[in-house]
Amino acid sequence: MKAYSHLVFDIDGTLIDTVKIHMISLERTLKKYWGADAKLPDLRFSFGIPGTATMETLGFADPAEAHREWEKEYLACAKEAPGQLFPGMKETLEKLKGTKTAMGIITSKTRSEYEEDFRGRGLGEYFTCVVTSTDTERGKPFPEPMLEYLKQTGAKPGEVLYLGDSVHDMACARAAGVDHALVLWGSLMPEGIEATYRLEKPEEILGFTL
Repeated sequence: MKAYSHLVFDIDGTLIDTVKIHMISLERTLKKYWGADAKLPDLRFSFGIPGTATMETLGFADPAEAHREWEKEYLACAKEAPGQLFPGMKETLEKLKGTKTAMGIITSKTRSEYEEDFRGRGLGEYFTCVVTSTDTERGKPFPEPMLEYLKQTGAKPGEVLYLGDSVHDMACARAAGVDHALVLWGSLMPEGIEATYRLEKPEEILGFTL
């Protein structure tokens, strides 16, 4: 198993179990636009990509405006029933903090969503560099978020491992020449996703540290 000087994490489905919040808030938003009786499509595609891209795929004429409405619903749902860290993740982060490996974040959350829903939990202390969907013109699955992380930290692609739960996370890292680990504890549709590694539990992450 290779050691990396940077471990970079996705948030939703990787660090925090937010499936219920994500789905309920998106469903509420769509029904607000389409009507309470609207038949909704399979929305699992929306995990791991920026909210605006989700709304574009769903056919909204103004995806940015629709995403702002979704963001409001998401934050409301998060306050009603906050998503929890996956079992073993807090302990793993504490142990990682004591290693020579730096930790970062690349997320499809906007900067405001990150500040409200993630940093507000007191988790920001673990991560030295955070790239949100607000920070690049194109988000996952394109390589720009990872390239931005490399630019900000000065890390080389071979020094970084990206951990995520979706095909979009893996595609982003792969396009930037970075190794990628699919975390099976949060992945909704892991079948057929190409990844450098496939991890069963958070404790396995410790094997990649310096």
